[in-house]
Amino acid sequence: MIAIITGASKGIGKCTALKLKNYGYTIVSISRSEPDFGDIKFKVDVSDKIAVKDIVDKILGEFSFVDVIVNNAGFGIYGSFKETSLDEEEYMVRTNFLGTIYFTKFLLPSMIERKKGNIVNIISEAAYVSSPKLLVYSATKAALASFTNGLWAEARKYGVKVSGIYPGPVRTNFTSHPSFNGVKNSFDKFSVEPEKVANAVIKSIKTGKREIYVPSRLKIEPYFLKLSNVMQSITYRIVSKWFS
Repeated sequence: MIAIITGASKGIGKCTALKLKNYGYTIVSISRSEPDFGDIKFKVDVSDKIAVKDIVDKILGEFSFVDVIVNNAGFGIYGSFKETSLDEEEYMVRTNFLGTIYFTKFLLPSMIERKKGNIVNIISEAAYVSSPKLLVYSATKAALASFTNGLWAEARKYGVKVSGIYPGPVRTNFTSHPSFNGVKNSFDKFSVEPEKVANAVIKSIKTGKREIYVPSRLKIEPYFLKLSNVMQSITYRIVSKWFS
């Protein structure tokens, strides 16, 4: 069994790689910095489409198939939208969203051919609750959630399972970016350990569940958001009648 994990050098990615190894998978670790764990290790920037295609071709050339891809690579920048760097935001979009698109695009055909495979995308609760000072990060995760849900519907008829993992704050190097100076302690206070997210990945591979939240209580957030939107829509309609 072959598993690719992006963003595998530390945190959620490394924990997931270790757990999958314990389940007997051959681990292909991919990260922007040199991974220190994995049966096969590649130093690759997932935002580089050509580099991703080359790596996928090498992997499929050696193994002919991949059982699991865990799209985990990503980062965030903290700060008001008017002050954050556009160059960094563009790079975040390419890393957090397009990187997943690239790996999935290049691996999906071989999974469909075998009628077997798991695509697991590490998303975030920010996909449903956009956080002030994390606007572009939240937008990338919302896009990833939409893509994951749509792909789940498309791929299931071919026997390919697609899952989205939605963690809240996780105790990783996510807050190591200089923009988080001054708020890191607040994030860490509410963070879960990366092992919990890795356990959710294992669960998604076993069950094929479309959405898994970490911690599980976060699964109520989308429903509250939908209810809020309905109430807001009703209010707008009532008020518009008052002033029409």
